[in-house]
Amino acid sequence: MNFQILYPAEALRPYITRYVYVRAEGSTDTMTPPEDSPRFVNGKHVQPLLPNYGSFVFMRNVVSEIGGKHLEGLTLLGANQQTIGLTTVSGWFEGLMLIFEPGGMYALLGIDLQQLAGKVLTAEEYGDQGLIHCDLLFKTASTVQDFVRSADAFFMGRMTRKEDINYTRLRKVVAACEEAKGNIAAAEMASVLRVFRTYVGIPPKQFVRLQRLHKALQTMQTEAAEGKQIDLLGVALKHGYYDLSHMAMEFQQMGCVSPSQFRMLGIPLSADFSVFFA
Repeated sequence: MNFQILYPAEALRPYITRYVYVRAEGSTDTMTPPEDSPRFVNGKHVQPLLPNYGSFVFMRNVVSEIGGKHLEGLTLLGANQQTIGLTTVSGWFEGLMLIFEPGGMYALLGIDLQQLAGKVLTAEEYGDQGLIHCDLLFKTASTVQDFVRSADAFFMGRMTRKEDINYTRLRKVVAACEEAKGNIAAAEMASVLRVFRTYVGIPPKQFVRLQRLHKALQTMQTEAAEGKQIDLLGVALKHGYYDLSHMAMEFQQMGCVSPSQFRMLGIPLSADFSVFFA
């Protein structure tokens, strides 16, 4: 597998974190599973999608199953607390994941994230003609850069639909929640819960758990890339876990491998685990 990380236009960066393009090496006619990859099972490529607060997955020339659902194109993933398995039926995968900032999906598309939470929908099921058109653009684009430019133009055109969200307030609420580690004062809780459920899709405490997990994974990946010995206890304490057991429990509860197993993978944004790290 190889991958590229691409970034959206400057105006979109408060809403979209990045695009992650993934493709097995070789042409679409000759792609075969690498013999040394443990993520290929019986000729099918298995790719975990880590827990996140909403994303899009574009796919072309491939039939896959995500969360047990048969899919061939753009897939909308609501916020979830468990790893979702992506299995490519053909044994190879070519796709692009669009990763949103908290509330970004709502701000650009007006999607009710509370209703989408935990669900997997196709563009047709969601019924947005613009997204259906984006799916076609991805399937026919000559290069991923061409598609990203088209996707940027599409989302820039949707930015005018965000009048009903005070995005500045949302960012402040998200920052306050992160700082308080989800322990928001009771007097503010009703307002904060409403903001999170509408614009992020999950309650504040679940959001904090996701943020903490992602930051711990990113620290481990960065240290591996720098050739450092990964100190799991140090990672746990740095990111707000009580101890190593607490971090290990959350890794397992949220469907990831254990911290020690993740450490053994070693390669940042590796093809066999964390390409879709969100």
